[in-house]
Amino acid sequence: MKTHFSIAIRSLVQIVAISSFSLGLSGSALALDGCKLLLCMAGNWKNISQCEPTVRQALRDVARGRGWPSCDMGGSSASANQFVSPQQCAPQYRTSWEDRNGDVIYSCPFSGVIHVAIEGQPWSRTWWSPSGDSVVEWLPAAKAAFAGAPGAMDDQFDRDYAAWAISEQARLAAEAASEAASAQGGRW
Repeated sequence: MKTHFSIAIRSLVQIVAISSFSLGLSGSALALDGCKLLLCMAGNWKNISQCEPTVRQALRDVARGRGWPSCDMGGSSASANQFVSPQQCAPQYRTSWEDRNGDVIYSCPFSGVIHVAIEGQPWSRTWWSPSGDSVVEWLPAAKAAFAGAPGAMDDQFDRDYAAWAISEQARLAAEAASEAASAQGGRW
């Protein structure tokens, strides 16, 4: 069952789309259908043709100050938008520098994060920016569900984190070496 999760999401999205058309909803209403959006956010929406326009439209809308669509039939599954401060940004994307006063200023390319829960379990976080850039952080429940089909998930977030962790270790090692050299230099 887990290996067919992506196929199930595609099928559910098609059912939502067909149901919406049979109810006479317009194409613009479909773009903001909270239940379709929830289903799309639970999968690798960038690779599901029926989902990509829906999610992009929702991200554009929320970037313009509109509310995040909800799904009344979501049960214990839901999604919610949260605007984030730069300090809350995922560490691999957060940058910082000191201003003229020596205060640390943080920056983040993402303005918000969409939290998705499926059957009451935290599932994913989609970090988004008003420019349309986004990256999905898959949480343990999603990774377990997709274990049999790892290609079904976009692993960009994890790859970015791994690269950041390596560079952070190198930075910390260089700092420690510099401090050690300074300490030895002060003794001579």
